[in-house]
Amino acid sequence: MEVSNPSGVAVDTIAVVPVAEAARVALRFPGSLAIAVVPGKPATFLPTQADDLDGDGVPDEFVFPIALGPNERRAVHVYYSTTLHDSLPWPKRVHASHAFGYNRSTVALESEMIGYRTYGGFFLDVQARREGKPGLYNSLVGYFGSREPSGAGMDIIHLGDTLGLGGLFLRAGADVFRPPLNMPDYAHKPAPAEAPVYRVVADGPVRAVVEVRMDRWTIGADAVGISALYSIAAGSEFVDCRFRVVPLRVSRTYQVGTGVRHLPELALRNASGRIALSGQQTAAIGPLALALYYHPGTADATEPLRTKDDLNESVVFHEPLQPGRAVAGRYSVAAVWSGSGIRDLLSHLVGLEPKARAAVVIGGFKHARTPAPERLEGEAY
Repeated sequence: MEVSNPSGVAVDTIAVVPVAEAARVALRFPGSLAIAVVPGKPATFLPTQADDLDGDGVPDEFVFPIALGPNERRAVHVYYSTTLHDSLPWPKRVHASHAFGYNRSTVALESEMIGYRTYGGFFLDVQARREGKPGLYNSLVGYFGSREPSGAGMDIIHLGDTLGLGGLFLRAGADVFRPPLNMPDYAHKPAPAEAPVYRVVADGPVRAVVEVRMDRWTIGADAVGISALYSIAAGSEFVDCRFRVVPLRVSRTYQVGTGVRHLPELALRNASGRIALSGQQTAAIGPLALALYYHPGTADATEPLRTKDDLNESVVFHEPLQPGRAVAGRYSVAAVWSGSGIRDLLSHLVGLEPKARAAVVIGGFKHARTPAPERLEGEAY
């Protein structure tokens, strides 16, 4: 296949191959074992991953990391087998889990740079790494708690009753609705009748992906289905967020939105396609900053949204939710912490924006059979 960078700046991102499109050319792609190779002297071998996003047992996306210069095009060969089932020992650089400390009503995902989690809803919390201590530490932060600093990092923000980081909401006129929470185990309270459920979609080596979904969310006389996929790539600090809201029984038009909670000592650096804010909740934690990146062609910033514990910067997507009309969208979120050694937090988040937007184009699929595949050990069986 050919991978191309249509932009005038260098990119270091993930190439996402739609499996259905590739399989029309290469039967049963990506098989049970796939290896991506960038031709050259020497050739470069890339980690790969096949992700079943909808849980039907069939891969939907095939991904591998790729770095390209401005307007560069490069051939990538993918050798795949439908009979081999080996597991290649790529370095562990991302992780996802359906557990966090004592609270099993959540999912967490992380790179070595930073960790994120949900704890019962459609928003993200932040588990930051201390300066000079990169690693996959989300579970340790959960078990050790956030009151005592450790080399494993810290739970750096209290979200409270807000949109947190990238929390979803629906709005109809002046009425605002947020998905219900799944009650954490440590609260010792009964679970609500309608609550999110969780699934680890992928645990690397290229990216960690988790899913949060509610097949039914009742809003008065109306009902919708809502799902979100959150993913983080190896070496990345931001999370890619994809959502879908499906009308089950809808009597009016809703807007779909997302946002980021305000912080004490607030400073803003918003721009078209970006929310970025910094502040300090406690002196013990110190300054932190949050960002949400969206595409101006699909959403607009709107007035701050008031929730019980604070105001929230927010954006609303253009597509309305109406009877018979689902809404899907995409955005990215990121957090940074002064305890990680970052001095200018807002400038760091502005610098992450091009990486969150980076994308490559996949095309030129060609298929050929490897000569004498029966000579590969195990292939003939």
